[in-house]
Amino acid sequence: MMNTTSRIYSTTDGYKYLFFDLIVLFLLLPFASLHRYLSILVSFCFLVTLLLGLNTLAFSKRSLFLFRIFASLAFISDVVIFPNSEYLTTLSSLMSYSFNSIFFGLVILAIGSRISREEKVNLNVVRGGVCIYLLLGILWFFFYKILIFFDGNAFYFPENITQNSLFYFSFTTLTTLGYGDILPKNAFAMTFANAEALVGQIYPAVVIAKLVSLYEHKES
Repeated sequence: MMNTTSRIYSTTDGYKYLFFDLIVLFLLLPFASLHRYLSILVSFCFLVTLLLGLNTLAFSKRSLFLFRIFASLAFISDVVIFPNSEYLTTLSSLMSYSFNSIFFGLVILAIGSRISREEKVNLNVVRGGVCIYLLLGILWFFFYKILIFFDGNAFYFPENITQNSLFYFSFTTLTTLGYGDILPKNAFAMTFANAEALVGQIYPAVVIAKLVSLYEHKES
């Protein structure tokens, strides 16, 4: 048996609320560009997603409290605007993207670790697998936003398409659709896009194989 000190995931939390929150996030995201308040609402939804995700971690209460504080700071950093300094506003957003990348990465590892140790198929396992897939797309979205900070020309955007469309680009890359409207231009952007496409191919195959093996084990 694995002891609790070496376990990254919590065994007491399911993924129902996280799953539904991710669905709400997808439904709200297209409206973010319509109004400033809707953009803040979407950022708040990212915060809720992160807080729900942090519940999957098996860290101490003090560590989780600090993580929630940093998650809240990431939300504030994302929505704050410095009227007299566009650079400070962008730098604040970079801090938000960096915190989100770290925490979403931890959440993905925690859920993946828990699912890999399940011994039977149930609705919670299926939800967890779907949550990981959606969280991977969000994680790469933050990676792309960080790349844009260091190189504003890292991606080619057609006319009337803004950097906010990187969320859309992330999921079209993850699912390997590749519409070709947004294109990576520098070496780092190309490498990250290739990595996401590989994950998008390999992850479903691994998860499906895992679920099938669990189902066969249950039947036997």
